[in-house]
Amino acid sequence: MFPDKRIIILITSLLMTLTCAASDDRPYPRIGNFALPDSQQPGPLIGFGENILPQHDTQLFLFADDYAGVNKHFIDLVPSVVYGITNSLSIFINAPYAASYQEGPQKSSGFEDAFAQLEYAFFNASRSTYVDQATIVANVTIPTGSIDKTPETGVGSPSFFLGTTFNRTMIEWFFFGSPGIEFTTAKNGTKFGNSYLYQFGFGRHIANVNQWLFAWMLEIDGTYTQKNRVRGSIDPDSGGNVVYATPSIWASTKKFTFQFGLGLPVTQDLFGTQTKDSYLLALNVGWNMD
Repeated sequence: MFPDKRIIILITSLLMTLTCAASDDRPYPRIGNFALPDSQQPGPLIGFGENILPQHDTQLFLFADDYAGVNKHFIDLVPSVVYGITNSLSIFINAPYAASYQEGPQKSSGFEDAFAQLEYAFFNASRSTYVDQATIVANVTIPTGSIDKTPETGVGSPSFFLGTTFNRTMIEWFFFGSPGIEFTTAKNGTKFGNSYLYQFGFGRHIANVNQWLFAWMLEIDGTYTQKNRVRGSIDPDSGGNVVYATPSIWASTKKFTFQFGLGLPVTQDLFGTQTKDSYLLALNVGWNMD
């Protein structure tokens, strides 16, 4: 006798599933945001984290930003490298350089504080229409910049960061959020204020054209900073809360990523007397070595 038709369908489906799993363990279709590997899919421009790579993969980045405000202007260049230690653990090393800092009549440039960051993905969930990932981010900043320059290019002592991220990527849409805290340390009675970061955003796939992936996104990046202590005394004209809204455009291939955005301050509640920000421009270019 011929086997029941339902059993044939079940066996066929199982064989198809096993075949797909052998060639690609991703359960979602290769369309929309999923047309490229995970590392080449859209992510935040300003926000921290979301830098998990497959084991032994390497990515090189050059990030540049331009912060402008009333009687102040800061341009940074940040070369960096990301390496996948395991499929769930990556290391991210940055060496920022102050290309041009200006505050009032004072100008400076030079190396800023470098940092090394570890990120661990402690949660991953994949479905046919979306992927969830949550990570823990920790880094240490080395005082390679200068606190003696005006404006300063460093904080003069090590600092430590701890945060967490969550992102959901779907075929068309994606969402992300990431709170974090930066702890500074004191040197010779001077300590820059701790910072509390709260960041979230969303975006949408635009198109896939000739193996290119295009998307747009909007980030909301907030930072609350405590007042500085200078030579044992609190500086009343330091710290506060600033929130930026930054729309950006994403483009990527299997090897290349490009992202550019313009940020505008939504709110600036600054302590004491401080000049306010006007805008920021940010550009991030990446190359996948594998």
